[in-house]
Amino acid sequence: MSRGTPFDLIGLLHDRGLDLAALGGAYLVALATVAATIATFAAARHLLVISPNRGARDYGIYVSLALATLFVAIVLENETLPKGTATLHYAAVPQLLLLLGLHLAVWQRQEPWLVALGGSAAAATVLVGALLGLTTSLIGPAYWVAFALLTALLVFLFGTASSIYMSSKETLDAAAPPQKPWLGLTQWVALVAASVSLAVANALLRGRGLEQIPAVDIATESALLLLVTTVVCAVPAASYWLTRKAWMPELTRFVWLAWIVVGFALTYENYLSSIT
Repeated sequence: MSRGTPFDLIGLLHDRGLDLAALGGAYLVALATVAATIATFAAARHLLVISPNRGARDYGIYVSLALATLFVAIVLENETLPKGTATLHYAAVPQLLLLLGLHLAVWQRQEPWLVALGGSAAAATVLVGALLGLTTSLIGPAYWVAFALLTALLVFLFGTASSIYMSSKETLDAAAPPQKPWLGLTQWVALVAASVSLAVANALLRGRGLEQIPAVDIATESALLLLVTTVVCAVPAASYWLTRKAWMPELTRFVWLAWIVVGFALTYENYLSSIT
């Protein structure tokens, strides 16, 4: 900004989609989400028994990481794309941060009411967001992807956290089997399928049709994704072995988290190119 030029705060906010109309709409969406959260929470506490177990903790971890990734995407889009072309808007950030804070609390404390509140807030966000997307043109593709991911994590939560006590209080849990330094066949099949799907998605984001995508390019990109993920996971796994003479607990989940981060890094540039 040159000397003597006034600082145009209103214009700066407007370029990032922050005006009275956007803020007012976001406020109404937040109120609708709060009302839906209260109703969903009351139903969940009455009809469901939520478990403060490892599944509930994993749910808090995964949702927190997904929301943090979405927040980073919002900042990158609004600060790097030409003015007015971002599909993710800062007006959604306050509600996003509240949801993130709630799931960080679930990550730290797996109390049944807190887990139920986190799941209810996520379900209400998906419900209100889907209704908004179906009735208006305000919801872009990136938000639909986020809603689909939140829905999958909710299914994960209620599929794994179904009882307060996973086993009888009078019976000791069986000893956990030792962690293996490799993935099983099912995990490898899932990783390869997910990598191939992401490679196809990247090709589509680059403007190619399905009939124009060479199989060699798909195989190369998916193999690169698997290779980088393996290298990223090998460093902490090997360090854990050298220091403790045992394989890193939760190695399988760490592999998937690393794959998500690596896949996001490889895909985000294509996503930005596709909307400019």
